Amino acid sequence: MFAKLSVPLLIFAFVLSGCAVISEDECRAGLWYERGVQDGARGRSQSLVNDLAQECQSYEIYVDNEAWLRGHEEGVEQFCTPDNGYQQGRRGQKYEGVCTGPTADIFVQNYQRGLAEYRVEQHYRNLLWRRDNLERELYSLHYALRHTDNDGQRRSLHFQHSRLEWELRLLDMELHRYGLFGPHYYTPGLYPRGFFSSGFFYW
Repeated sequence: MFAKLSVPLLIFAFVLSGCAVISEDECRAGLWYERGVQDGARGRSQSLVNDLAQECQSYEIYVDNEAWLRGHEEGVEQFCTPDNGYQQGRRGQKYEGVCTGPTADIFVQNYQRGLAEYRVEQHYRNLLWRRDNLERELYSLHYALRHTDNDGQRRSLHFQHSRLEWELRLLDMELHRYGLFGPHYYTPGLYPRGFFSSGFFYW
């Protein structure tokens, strides 16, 4: 029964167990086949069984490696689907190279496609974050320029202002590549329609 659980449910079960490799209660439960399915469905490599064995040994409990490996093999089959490859990449997840056989190539292709989109999204968000900061810095400089009569300070502020405006223009040029123009760069959705299907992100 457990082996037929969906990947999301298996992952949810892992999250509930906390961040440790394995808890004492899980070691004592001894559900090594089921644990193998769960770990395989998360895309964890076979080397994880060594970490499990080391952790459980501290409680004087021994892992059934063979049962875990059988379950792991089944879990990996659930993990290594084309759609999951894309989803793993899209979330920026690390791929541990667990897929083998005829499905491995298509999994990796989809993973790389999703990862490329993830990286573009992160770059895009960083640009917007940087632009927001520049806007705030420029606002502060405008305020400072209006409230100082010191010539030396005004020259310094003008220089900073020019530098920030130049940075802002460069950012606007880069944001333009995403179909965004000028200061009105916020859109209802994160990307223009057809953004990823255009092949833009391969630069």
